[in-house]
Amino acid sequence: MTVLLSYHQIVEKEPSQVNPRWKTCTVVSLLAIVSSCVVVSFSLHGLIAEYKHNCLLEAHLKFIPKPNLPPENTTEPQPTIQYGIDEYWSNWSSGAYCETLKNMPLFQGICCTIWLAIFLMHGPGGILPQPWRIVFPSLIFFLGCLATSLATASFITRGLNQLCAEFQKVESMRGLDCGRLVVYFALSKESTSLVQVDKNFFLTLIFPWVWFGATCLGFFVILLRIILMVDFQLLRVVISKHGDRKFKGWSRYFLALPSRVL
Repeated sequence: MTVLLSYHQIVEKEPSQVNPRWKTCTVVSLLAIVSSCVVVSFSLHGLIAEYKHNCLLEAHLKFIPKPNLPPENTTEPQPTIQYGIDEYWSNWSSGAYCETLKNMPLFQGICCTIWLAIFLMHGPGGILPQPWRIVFPSLIFFLGCLATSLATASFITRGLNQLCAEFQKVESMRGLDCGRLVVYFALSKESTSLVQVDKNFFLTLIFPWVWFGATCLGFFVILLRIILMVDFQLLRVVISKHGDRKFKGWSRYFLALPSRVL
């Protein structure tokens, strides 16, 4: 037998040969992305609503003294002069900017829900047979989600840091916790207390990075599946010529017999 040509071909593994933990890790990362996206979207919406739907991210605020109001029942020390935000003279960011940052997590959460359904339904006899075929599209999908989550988390964090820096312009408020100042300066209601902490502020500050971390997890799991060849294998294909036959012909022999060949 004379070997004339030899090359490698990608062949799918049987589903029973693929460890189900790989699929479980991807499903968990997608669920974490969807959950964190919902939290980010609704907490940012609640934070904006506290300021009468003005875009407070990266806004430049104008502070004015408020009339002396009787303090609420609290033992916490309160500033001598009460300040508030002048809604008219403050330089708020564009409403489209905040709407984009608010809707982007929700949009990605919907996309991940659809992708999760596709990922769970694929398999032998399913909508997408040959499970490894979804691995490469998943890599592109997670790469896009990674860029979106990083950009959104960066813009939200920068906007909240700018908001806290604006609060520190009030001399009597310097050094105070930003979560309390968000409640204190809220436009939706009058507040003279620094006791309460705004939960929407902390959720909006933390969960964008939870979203980004879950996306990183899903991306690296898919990348490892490709590098370690979890779902497929490379088989050597040999094309040979038999000299002992009376006719000249070509035959193809595989070193292994796969169940499915691309």
